[in-house]
Amino acid sequence: MPARILTAALSLFAVSLLADAPKLIISEDFENVPVGETPKGFLKKGALGVVDDVSHSGKKSLRIEPATKGGRTLTKTGPELAALGGQFWGRFYFKVKLPSPLPLVPEGKKSAGIHTTFVSGKATSPLFNDPIEVRLMGCSTNMTGTYAWLYNVQTAKRGEFGVSAKSRSKYSDEWTLAEWSVDNATQSYHFFVNGQEVTDIAVNKGAGKFEGAELPAAYESLTFGWLNYQAAAGEGFTVWIDDLALSKSRIGPTPAK
Repeated sequence: MPARILTAALSLFAVSLLADAPKLIISEDFENVPVGETPKGFLKKGALGVVDDVSHSGKKSLRIEPATKGGRTLTKTGPELAALGGQFWGRFYFKVKLPSPLPLVPEGKKSAGIHTTFVSGKATSPLFNDPIEVRLMGCSTNMTGTYAWLYNVQTAKRGEFGVSAKSRSKYSDEWTLAEWSVDNATQSYHFFVNGQEVTDIAVNKGAGKFEGAELPAAYESLTFGWLNYQAAAGEGFTVWIDDLALSKSRIGPTPAK
């Protein structure tokens, strides 16, 4: 093939790739954030900051410092959330320092568990019109140190509901891709790990069928990070996050560098 034809073909291929790439409404790879700080436009809570000694792509990532209990998170508000609406895809990469801690057993008890939330959104219930927190990525750790993925909704006064995966996973110090999708119009939720759906926690209620899902038409805020509601033994979990992105369509993986 003549060089000029090959060049033209490659150019058309590149344009095609750009045309197919999803428009990122929220995107943060932490590369432009000074070490020790957090990205502008996010509200910080707890001990976390950018580091340059661990990364999935580029040279930096967000390190969540260990704590026995509580939240170390970044919260996003503003016009980007209006652009996302009630239907969008999100994803990030994460890894956990090993060995990961076990639940701290309270005095007088023989066992314990840890409920953790990675991603959550504050919103108004489309069913009861009251405040809710939709936990878009969560897990429950038991005394073996393994965890089950969760989708759950915390209401202000009506308690909590959700679904839990039957299979259990082990924490990894390798980068793991987590993806989630929500759709208010169809009351559906799906969650993927390294490209494979965790079908146990899929929600497919159908249009107008809010019970058991309560996926809102809009989110007031979205929070990313690590929040464990029960205590972990020792110093707690240390976690890294990189390549956070949200879009109206599926984003897929970002190659590691």
